[in-house]
Amino acid sequence: MRAARTSFALLLTLTFAALASAENRVTLEVITQKGIPVTALQTWSKLLDGKGADRVRLRGGRDGESVKIEEVELGSTSTFQVTAILSKNETLHMPDGTKFTKRNISKLPAWFDRIKVGGEEELTRRPGKDGMTGAEREGTLAKLTKQVNFDTKGQPLDVVIGDIGRHVGLEFRASDATIAYVQSRTAKDDVKGISAGTALAILLRPYGLIVVPKREVGGAIHLHVVSMDEKEDAWPIGYPPKENASKVCPVLFQFIEVEINRTPLQKALGAITPRLKTAMFFDHYKIDQDNINMNIDVRFPKDRTFYKKILDHLLYQAMLGIELRVDEAGTPFLWVTSAKRG
Repeated sequence: MRAARTSFALLLTLTFAALASAENRVTLEVITQKGIPVTALQTWSKLLDGKGADRVRLRGGRDGESVKIEEVELGSTSTFQVTAILSKNETLHMPDGTKFTKRNISKLPAWFDRIKVGGEEELTRRPGKDGMTGAEREGTLAKLTKQVNFDTKGQPLDVVIGDIGRHVGLEFRASDATIAYVQSRTAKDDVKGISAGTALAILLRPYGLIVVPKREVGGAIHLHVVSMDEKEDAWPIGYPPKENASKVCPVLFQFIEVEINRTPLQKALGAITPRLKTAMFFDHYKIDQDNINMNIDVRFPKDRTFYKKILDHLLYQAMLGIELRVDEAGTPFLWVTSAKRG
């Protein structure tokens, strides 16, 4: 029995409460180059109003002045004093090299949000396509490599997801509709002993959901739970093993005497899988989508052969295929999915 149970919804509530804490401030001082018409200054004064800065001031420039950011700390908050230059061609030059004109000024609030949350460092980072730097990606992988250490099958899905998040030290993001949906479902699989990343992907897939790690402005990495229809880069359900399958899971290639006569598939698998001592998970989503009959009678002629061949033959009779995969920690597991095309 776990000492504490943290529901998915509660974890989200706590997260949003933390975001409501005191916010940093940012001021903008715009140095105008000589030769800018007065009418342009009036226009830019209006353009900058309400764009995210807590105070805006335009003034003429002096020799030697340049763009800069200064941070003034006051208790638990900071004020970032931004000095920018408005050039004669009416381009606003920011300290990080970003340029704003009348055409893209709508992006300025997002720029101010970044500095309010993450300071100057937030402006200078260079992330990859997933929004994370190499170090952030490695840190997220390290957390999601931690193994789930409790039973999950049949438990409320929101509680299981929340407990995994607490277990690895990562918070979730999801829409209200997704939260309500997860709260009404139970976990179909026992992912105890499987790394958290792969475990979350397995638990969410039956319900058409995926998990996507994203870096938020300011540095926090959150796990976004979204519909697979959103075409996001989902965290994978394990990975193809880098080594030969016989090395990764040698039991699959052990020989036994076998004969199976008109036995329901589930019963046949139930007799084999305990001997493998390797977790087997079913792609419930795709199996349901393709209307696969999991209770079909299967056969295997009398023979001496290895487990992998037996499994391939039995599952093929139900239009299923099996793959050997490994989780983030390198733990092998078997993934059974529909063999139907499309």
